[in-house]
Amino acid sequence: MGRDVYYFSHDVNASNDPKIIVMKELCGVIAYAWWWILIEQLAVQEDYKLPMDKITFTGLGIAFGMKQNEANASSNEANASKTKQAEAFINLLINECELLETDGEYFWSPSLVRRNLLRKNKQVEISRKRSEAGRLGGLKSAEQRSKTKQILQANEANEANQAKGKERKGNIYSYSYNEAHENEKSDKEILSMFDDESKKHDPYKNVFKIYMNDVGEISSVTKEKLECLVNDFGESEVINAISKSSEVGKASIAYITAVLNNKIREEAAKDNGASKCNSDARSVSRKNSRKDEDVDWEKEYQRVHGKK
Repeated sequence: MGRDVYYFSHDVNASNDPKIIVMKELCGVIAYAWWWILIEQLAVQEDYKLPMDKITFTGLGIAFGMKQNEANASSNEANASKTKQAEAFINLLINECELLETDGEYFWSPSLVRRNLLRKNKQVEISRKRSEAGRLGGLKSAEQRSKTKQILQANEANEANQAKGKERKGNIYSYSYNEAHENEKSDKEILSMFDDESKKHDPYKNVFKIYMNDVGEISSVTKEKLECLVNDFGESEVINAISKSSEVGKASIAYITAVLNNKIREEAAKDNGASKCNSDARSVSRKNSRKDEDVDWEKEYQRVHGKK
């Protein structure tokens, strides 16, 4: 019966095994080839055994390529048929060389059985370890998903407690988070949780979701920083900064802040450039105006001294 076997172990010094040496001495060096053909036949059988019957011996004789007078297993069987020669060779391996064992119905190689069972046990152990690793990986993934879900639920539960935000500063060229933040809400902010304003568009929620999708989890410190950025730069600007940082592979709260600060600098530089151009234009205008209004000093002298 066929088995899903692709190889069996073979010692590199098998030819030095005393039992193999005895076999070659009794049957000639050709017996070494017959031996490995026999092992190949046994390796693909169920339980690694072959029956002790005429069909088996005939098939082995053909597989060995035995001819008349070649398989000299014993002097009295020199002219035996291929079946007899193969049977004699198997009996010699059982009784004289002790390479095979039999129970009278089947014969097998103890070494082959031992090696294949060892290999099979190793495969089972490897399969078990891989299955366990996959199970642990699945648990870790489920734990991570649960943690992310809890964060989202916590953010949604805190929507009603979000402050309306601070007023945006005029010119911000650097941004610091070292300032102490208020720990208590005013009575007005607490009452606002029950107002209809909480049902309106919440800019923080969108920023939080996009940050978690593009960057990662939000700690309490990161959450507070994002709220400040939304208050100072606006929801759309913060979302654009998050997307830009993710595209360049530098997704972090520090890089997002740097992107927003850099934009403020660029806008301020443009405003200063426009103001300078307007100032230069006014200076040129005043200069041209003075040139157009030249004073007639002779008339002024006559007017002052009463002369015509």
